[in-house]
Amino acid sequence: MCDMLHMRRLASLLSDFVQRKPTRLPILVSGTAITLATVSASVTVALGLNHNGALFIATVIFISCAIAIPAGLVHYLREIEIAAHQEKLQALAATDALTGLMNRRTFERVAEKERIRMGRTGDAAALVLFDLDRFKSINDNYGHAAGDEVLKTVSRLASNVLRLPVDALARWGGEEFAILLTGVNLDQACKVTERLRTVIEEASFKTIAPGLSVSASFGVTSFTASSSLHSALSEADHALYDAKRHGRNRTVCTGAGGRKVIALARRV
Repeated sequence: MCDMLHMRRLASLLSDFVQRKPTRLPILVSGTAITLATVSASVTVALGLNHNGALFIATVIFISCAIAIPAGLVHYLREIEIAAHQEKLQALAATDALTGLMNRRTFERVAEKERIRMGRTGDAAALVLFDLDRFKSINDNYGHAAGDEVLKTVSRLASNVLRLPVDALARWGGEEFAILLTGVNLDQACKVTERLRTVIEEASFKTIAPGLSVSASFGVTSFTASSSLHSALSEADHALYDAKRHGRNRTVCTGAGGRKVIALARRV
């Protein structure tokens, strides 16, 4: 006699499949009911596309019991598994493997969408580029594993200071990071950036390596609907270079007409 709990499970899965309303549902069973108590087999088949365009794949199980039941009950739907796998692949393509932050390509896409949105709303924003001072010496003196831990720690510190996901934070490459601050003017952006610089400077990295201290230099620029993303990033990069040139561990903000304001900080 059939396991009734198992049969209820099969019926539930089949009901779940039907409720998803695939647009192209093939005939799963064309035969009649079977009654042999010992026969069972399964085969995995592609069932078509659902209304979202996702592929349906299911394991169709052919079973029979002492009582007559229809063959071809859907035993297990893999659509959820496939969707989760697709989401995982998309996340891997959009994020930095070490820090879990956005990668450069994703950040550029988000910033461009924000620029278009600002064209409709008239809002302002700012772009920030920053990198860790003398990071090569951290790798040289403490090892690359310690350097990786520093990058992950700085990522967490920055995430706590910013208004994610309203703002955007990305690992730009190496020890460099990018920030999109939305709904702020340049003065406000500089204050947020200075707060982050101070948080990094004052953070303890002793659990990574005794005596290790970390600082960062920042370049900040306005970002508006009329801005070119490429040119705004270039301005932020030049401001970052000025921060390095003026002694590191400081913030340089660049506004209209290329005017630069250096936020003084302790030299390192």
